[in-house]
Amino acid sequence: MPRGGSNARFIRSPAPARGSCSPPPIGARTIVTLVAASVGAGATTTQGKHMARRALLAGGAAIAPALLVAQAAFAKKPARPPPGRDGGSSSRAAVQPPHPVTKVDLDGRRLVAIGDVHGDFKQAMRALELSKCMDASGHWVGGTTVLVQVGDILDRGDNELAIMRKFRSLAKEAREAGGDVLVTHGNHEIMNVLGDFRYATKGAYGECARYAAKARAREIAKYGEENVAPLPDIPDGVNPETYMGVLARRQLFLPGGEMAVKMAVNPTVLQVGDTVFAHAGIDSSTVDYGFQRLNDEVAAWMVGKTSTPPKQVLEEKGVVWTREYGGADAGVTAEATACRRLGEALDATGAKRLIVGHTPQQKGIGSGCGGRLWRSDVGISRGIYGNAPQVIEIINGRVRVLAA
Repeated sequence: MPRGGSNARFIRSPAPARGSCSPPPIGARTIVTLVAASVGAGATTTQGKHMARRALLAGGAAIAPALLVAQAAFAKKPARPPPGRDGGSSSRAAVQPPHPVTKVDLDGRRLVAIGDVHGDFKQAMRALELSKCMDASGHWVGGTTVLVQVGDILDRGDNELAIMRKFRSLAKEAREAGGDVLVTHGNHEIMNVLGDFRYATKGAYGECARYAAKARAREIAKYGEENVAPLPDIPDGVNPETYMGVLARRQLFLPGGEMAVKMAVNPTVLQVGDTVFAHAGIDSSTVDYGFQRLNDEVAAWMVGKTSTPPKQVLEEKGVVWTREYGGADAGVTAEATACRRLGEALDATGAKRLIVGHTPQQKGIGSGCGGRLWRSDVGISRGIYGNAPQVIEIINGRVRVLAA
């Protein structure tokens, strides 16, 4: 979240839909820069900070102008392959698309859902402890609990890779105890694999650069510097640190990149017992298309086996983008229509409820559609609202909210 004075600058995209925190993916050519005159010198005051936050949530990107210069440099000069003895091409070609888990039997186990965490490690850890799945030392204590994170680990915060790593380590510990940890894709995961980095922070670029530098050092130690691809030349007029951050993020998150491959194992739509998870929502067309088919196609795209993802993760009304289930503020009629569509979809799956993230809930986790819809995103990341964490717990069909 940028906090500047009178010289603060924002990258502004076309106006998003009402209630949106992020517009659908766009091409780099449609991004324009402007001075945030509405913030002005008041950005250092409480009122100014609130204005800056609203500007960001209205569709501005958390990218400094220097990062745009670096991105432009890549557009003119393709980046070299990632570090490796052969530039990484053979290792990427060897990756086979995984088949993400789509349906999990609950078998009487406890179910917990955590909403969007957006790169805020401290708040994500608070949510995990609140869920009673992780202790203060960072280890799994959830027993046989099934924990689902409902997408949007990426963007708006500085510690995305650390959060991803923590969820992977917890998943390993959970499986050993008879539980599980599952992460679904949000719109920001899709955006990053598309190369849309508008909401990546300066700190997140730095985290990527440090990760890539350590990986390259390990390659050199193992194979010798002469067998590792050299670093690219830095274009004139581009800050080296910024350039390497952009380079690292591209190599990690574009299709076939290390993080894209790791994310490919995650589902986009998931059913655990009688509960469906989708970052933004489902309807009958999602059910007709098939959850497994959708998950497999997203996975194939992320590992670089196909050139484009399925339309369901690109469309404005798709599973990671729709605001149809975001809240009743759309009006009574719109809410009633959404509930009918949801009911048809859930009935077709045999599920009782849908849990979504995507749209921050200022008043905390809430339900709709007679308890068939639960909204898990309470804006805990300090890149959004920094609200106190809340999580959803389901035991034997009984849903309750755990609050800090």
